[in-house]
This record gives sequence, structure tokens and C-alpha cells, in this order.
Amino acid sequence: MIHKQQVGHSLADIVAGLCEALVRNYLNNVGKGKAIVAPVVFQGGVAANAGIRKAFEESLNMPIFVPPHYNVMGALGACYLAQGVKGPSAFRGFAVAEALCRTHTTPCSGCGHLCEVVSFIMDDKAVAHWGDRCGKYSSRREQAGN
Repeated sequence: MIHKQQVGHSLADIVAGLCEALVRNYLNNVGKGKAIVAPVVFQGGVAANAGIRKAFEESLNMPIFVPPHYNVMGALGACYLAQGVKGPSAFRGFAVAEALCRTHTTPCSGCGHLCEVVSFIMDDKAVAHWGDRCGKYSSRREQAGN
């Protein structure tokens, strides 16, 4: 960006290049291997960015639809999903924002892969694990923390 600015590119061209790079990154990572066919709906807070929308349209060579309530559609979807849930909720409550959270890394000796297991610890309780291929840790729910 700085180099482009130094050689005289306009701010509009630099911002357009950033939008194109973000779209390319998204499509190469999140969209990798997926067929993207019309109609395409763009939702979430980023949908307010006209430059990103235009970069998607140009990259995909199709129109992008931004619905009127694009910024709350994820919340609405979560509400609709929650309506269909039977039984107790796993919602921890709003106090979780005040919890002391940290991660802890442990080498796994559960199999021959020697994976590095990451544990997410909230208030001295391990509530999630990932990184193990054999499932020895990631299949666990909550347990006493380290």
C-alpha cells in the first residue's frame, strides 16, 4: 500500500486494490472448492462496504444482492435455529464476558500422531479442546482445568 501511494496511485485505486485482495482471500480460503452460483446474497456488517460488494461482483462476474437487514441476518438465523432447539440450552449467560479465559497447549500422547492439543480454559475449567487427530481430547466436554 505504501509503495503504491509513493508511486502516485490514487487513494481510490489503493482502496479498490484492498477490496479486491480481501475478496480474493475470502474466495481462496472460505470459498475454496465450492461452486458459487447465482443468486448470491451478501450479508453481515461487511455488506455495508460498497467496495467489497463491487469487488465480489467483478470477481464472480454476477450481481450480488444485499438484503435490507443484512447487518442482523446472522442474529435472526441464530434466533430461528434456537426456536427449534429442544431441551436445555448450552448458553453460558452474559457473565461469560467477565470470565477469565486463556489457552493451554499440551502434547498429546494418545496415539502416534504426537499432536499439539490446545485447551480453552475459562475460570480454571477446560471447556474446549482442539488439535488432536485421535479425538482423545476434542471429544471431551468440560473438565477440571490445568
